Amino acid sequence: MMLSERDLIESIFETALRGCDVNVSARRNALWDAASCIMADVLRSVDPFTRERLLRGLVAELRDSIAKIEQLLKPASSTAAPRNPYDFH
Repeated sequence: MMLSERDLIESIFETALRGCDVNVSARRNALWDAASCIMADVLRSVDPFTRERLLRGLVAELRDSIAKIEQLLKPASSTAAPRNPYDFH
């Protein structure tokens, strides 16, 4: 069974966070290597034009992500119970 795109992203994040006990800085090198390897395989699977387009946009996308990461990591402000990052269901 293939996961939806959103479910795959959540699974990747949950696995990475679980693997470093939610201490990303403690496993920075391992996470960087894993992300680089995944991105390289994605880039390898596309045509040269698309590869260059993706590479050119990568720096801006990473800079934008740095600016938004604190907001993304904060729990949603709602009356609902906080989401457990380790709950795969």
